[in-house]
Amino acid sequence: MLNFMTIFGQSRLTRITYAVLLLLMLCFDFAKDPIERLIMAEHDQAARELMAPRSTAGTGTAVGGEVSGKNMPLMFKGQEEMAKQIAASGRKPTAEDMQNQRAMAAKGAIQMTLGVGANDAATAKLVSRRSFFETLYMVAAIAMTAITVVGLLYMVSSRLRDIGWPQYLLWLLLAPVFLPRFFVIPLPVLAIQGIVIFFYGVLLILAFIPGADSRPSGRCKLAQLPAPAKRRPGQFGRLGTQ
Repeated sequence: MLNFMTIFGQSRLTRITYAVLLLLMLCFDFAKDPIERLIMAEHDQAARELMAPRSTAGTGTAVGGEVSGKNMPLMFKGQEEMAKQIAASGRKPTAEDMQNQRAMAAKGAIQMTLGVGANDAATAKLVSRRSFFETLYMVAAIAMTAITVVGLLYMVSSRLRDIGWPQYLLWLLLAPVFLPRFFVIPLPVLAIQGIVIFFYGVLLILAFIPGADSRPSGRCKLAQLPAPAKRRPGQFGRLGTQ
């Protein structure tokens, strides 16, 4: 089973490296909102162009014509072609033919309302563009969230390891921030502000705690004084050396 306490191996971050990564993470956090706004602006622009009035010339346009030398009322292109086929066959229109004529009329009216026909390729392009930015927004949101979560886990875990603190503190420090987001727990505004202050406070405090290797030892080593040389028998004045 995967040991979450050692998910990043034995990685360690010194205070300087941790501070640099923390600054980059904060900049990235502030950049997420403008990125999402930019993507949604492009999506909304494509949606506005798609819903804007466009020329109805083309397949969805009602036009008049002649069938067997007789002037016909305004018809859509599909209706006109069907009427010419019936006239060329020399038979009377059946109930099925009339039903098809009504279906063609409804289809032509819908096409004229949506502005398809000559502009069908442009409409398809706008639909594709809107779908692209809609998908891009979801992918960007998931990717930026993943970068933030993994980055914070790596930074805090590595910093705790450098300080010499146990790894279970990682989950105790980050749980108040991540749990309400993942489980969509409704919290009052005051509680949310308190969690944000606690979160950034913990990240800043970790940047000032020295690592275990750079911490001075608790034991003060007393300087060992050289043992006095023994006086040789019969020696006066300066002490001799051993």
